[in-house]
Amino acid sequence: MGSESATSKIYKLSWVAYIRLFVMSGVQVLIGMVLSGIFERQWIIGVAVGLAIIWFVYQVTYTRSIKVYTDEAGVWLYQGVFPWQKGVFGVKWRDVDGALYTPGFISWLCRSYAIHVGHRYTKGSEMAVRHVRNGNQFVEHVNAEHQERVKEIPTREAPPENSLMGG
Repeated sequence: MGSESATSKIYKLSWVAYIRLFVMSGVQVLIGMVLSGIFERQWIIGVAVGLAIIWFVYQVTYTRSIKVYTDEAGVWLYQGVFPWQKGVFGVKWRDVDGALYTPGFISWLCRSYAIHVGHRYTKGSEMAVRHVRNGNQFVEHVNAEHQERVKEIPTREAPPENSLMGG
């Protein structure tokens, strides 16, 4: 991600995205406790807790790395922890079909929305991200910016009638 331009807006994930991580870590520890009781080995609890902590730290770091943003070229999703994972995926302005968010009471209450940026030509190139903090504002920004960029595209004028051959 380069320097932030005047039209750039960067949004991260909401705290709601972390709830699943806490629940899954708790489930992993409970499974470790059940297995240690079945096999009567106390070290299994230590292994389960250790793996749950490693998994939890990685998932929190990964979740914190996720950002959606706009720049002069388009709408982008940045994510990744390790160098081989880091990457940017997105839709260029010329290919944006529109952006939407999923409204609902819980989304409104938590200010955490699922966003979807459509691609004009390919459904496989669309961008969907859950739990974006203030995702409704991001969608409004994307749609407004898209409308401004559509206005800037020069339209081809039809050639004058007398320019046809033989005329």
